[in-house]
Amino acid sequence: MAVHRKGFAYPNDPILVKTAKKISVKEITSSKTQKIIEKMLKFAYPEQSDRKKPVLVGLAAPQVKIQKRIILVDVGADGHGKVSDLRVFINPEIVWKSKTKEKWYEGCFSTDRVCGIVSRPKSIEIKAYTKDGEKVEEKYTGYVARIFQHEIDHLNGKEFVTHIKDDNKLHWVEDGEFPQYRDKEAWRTWPRKCPREKWETIKGIKK
Repeated sequence: MAVHRKGFAYPNDPILVKTAKKISVKEITSSKTQKIIEKMLKFAYPEQSDRKKPVLVGLAAPQVKIQKRIILVDVGADGHGKVSDLRVFINPEIVWKSKTKEKWYEGCFSTDRVCGIVSRPKSIEIKAYTKDGEKVEEKYTGYVARIFQHEIDHLNGKEFVTHIKDDNKLHWVEDGEFPQYRDKEAWRTWPRKCPREKWETIKGIKK
């Protein structure tokens, strides 16, 4: 049975494979868009009124059943549990990717207990709008660059599993095991695999 967090789309929800809708610049500061942003932030800080430490490093609106091009990214995350600076990005685009790639683990609220090793460009440059409607162009590298790519994939109806062609890099990680999976890079040699057929069953993919 799939793990389901209240308010999140189930792994087989059609919204996760659809392209999210762009938000016009004049709509960014509207009450409607600001309410969407606030809803997403509540998922990031479910039990904290002061909002000092988010419980996730990234989130895309389609993951919480909203078909809009909004993502949250913690630009202070390091891939080892550190979180510190969660920001809102609207209509984000990747305008440059480095030729150099690196492999790292990825997991997701939208993929049940399925995690895996994904190769992505090490550095990227993005352009987007802030929640206040200001245009930004920024460059990121390492783990934060990966978060951006992962979340923007969600806006385009794509999940990280589609990047994994070697089934040995597709892993099954129980809820309580994720700290162990992440720490000391245990993901590199994780013994429990997730057969492709199992993933397709979770997604409801019919052949």
